[in-house]
Amino acid sequence: MTTNSPKPAISIIDINHQEEAPPPDLIEVPSETLDKIENVEETDKTSSLIVNKCWKLIRTYVRKFHGLHEERPKRLPWQEYLWTFIGALCGIAAVAFFHFRLIERRQLSFLIGSFGASAAIVFGAPRTPLAQPRSLIGGHIIGATCGCVVRLAVYQFEKSMGCAIAVATTIVLTQLTETTHPPAGATALIAVTARPILPWANFQFILMPALSGACTMLLVALIVNNMAPKRVYPTYWW
Repeated sequence: MTTNSPKPAISIIDINHQEEAPPPDLIEVPSETLDKIENVEETDKTSSLIVNKCWKLIRTYVRKFHGLHEERPKRLPWQEYLWTFIGALCGIAAVAFFHFRLIERRQLSFLIGSFGASAAIVFGAPRTPLAQPRSLIGGHIIGATCGCVVRLAVYQFEKSMGCAIAVATTIVLTQLTETTHPPAGATALIAVTARPILPWANFQFILMPALSGACTMLLVALIVNNMAPKRVYPTYWW
């Protein structure tokens, strides 16, 4: 006799209807904190860019000290050195003659140190723009004028700044007027520190020695430079 044992009830679990476990609690970050974090990241990126740019600029700047590695100009023929010597000798001799034989006894000046630099340019490199009459005359006039004006406006109150302003202003003005002549900076420095003070509150310095001496140098340059077979002076007047 068979006995029917009760069959265990089969429970079917529908996995599609399983209850999901509740998600863990999320920690909400305040918006202010997020903004601070983002700002820190942006600041780090900006600072790194600034450091890289600064480093690049420093490297470029240091490389400039190596120069362009260009070849220096070749030596001139020996005749050129001879004519340079003759021209500088005659130019300074003429200015010095007027100074010591005619002008000095009247307590005036005709000879200033910047004329030595002008002689080096006008007779040593007569073809350069710096040596042309426009630059020679205009440069010394601008330098003397700046020196006299700055002496009254600044130098009597602050000597160091007066010297610096006179020279710097002269350089810029000669560049703007296309009369660049390096000795003009020396003329400005001499004018601003001149002792004794010349008549007309030292503004006579513009006419004598600046203009008169520059014109004397120009006259000698026209005579001597054009005596040399391979020289033509000036290359342009104005």
